[in-house]
Amino acid sequence: MFKSIVWIAPFIAGTIYALAPFLVRSAFRVAARCELEPIALDRLHKEISAEFNRRIAEFANLGFELVGTFDCGALTSDTRSYVAYFCNHATNEFANVTAMARPNGPASYIEFSSQFSNGRSIETNTNAILPLLPANPNHQVFRFESIDEPRTLLQVHRQVVEKYAPGLCPLGEPRDTEIQRYARIVEGCGPRLAAAEYMTLDDGGEAFRLTWKGAVRMAWLGLWPVTFVRRAIHRHAMQSELKSLQTRAEAALQKA
Repeated sequence: MFKSIVWIAPFIAGTIYALAPFLVRSAFRVAARCELEPIALDRLHKEISAEFNRRIAEFANLGFELVGTFDCGALTSDTRSYVAYFCNHATNEFANVTAMARPNGPASYIEFSSQFSNGRSIETNTNAILPLLPANPNHQVFRFESIDEPRTLLQVHRQVVEKYAPGLCPLGEPRDTEIQRYARIVEGCGPRLAAAEYMTLDDGGEAFRLTWKGAVRMAWLGLWPVTFVRRAIHRHAMQSELKSLQTRAEAALQKA
């Protein structure tokens, strides 16, 4: 009996890993366009509406003006995304609350971001979901899922900017066009991954679908135990980053 289990378990795991790319490639899509439609809070799912309302007050206390709340549509398969977008015109910092309606229930995270004249940007968020496809090397993303307080996350974001973009001044956006920055970031994902041969534009030009290269990577990185190991490594890296930032802040205080 034990010998049978020892033989069957690797066979089942191998079959799952072999079939997963086929399933992912057939199902996963990324929208080519980010069609942002303004939406009133009372038209949102009650959990998303409550989260947006809570964060609007918190961001306002930090000097961030609400640009608007938007329905982003189905940016990826089996989800519908919504965003509350903010801008601090005094510091040229951006913030957003992103919420996703999913089959297993809504999820959300908060984010602060800054962009610079050299084409780089830094994002600091509470998103616990790690990307399965290569990230944009010009966009440094720090995910601190353990932080829930916007004031704390903003403080960390500013420390990260000071560490990784010293001397660079954040760029702003003209008033009443701030949300276009969000659209540009979202719409830049598909073409970048297509250029790297992880995705390709479908015949209708409305969505990007996975190539076999992208499907294998996405499927295998999303399966256990790989996903468990990735999360453990990332969690350790972010804890180390927080300790490094704290050490830098204490050293700066001592010099002062």
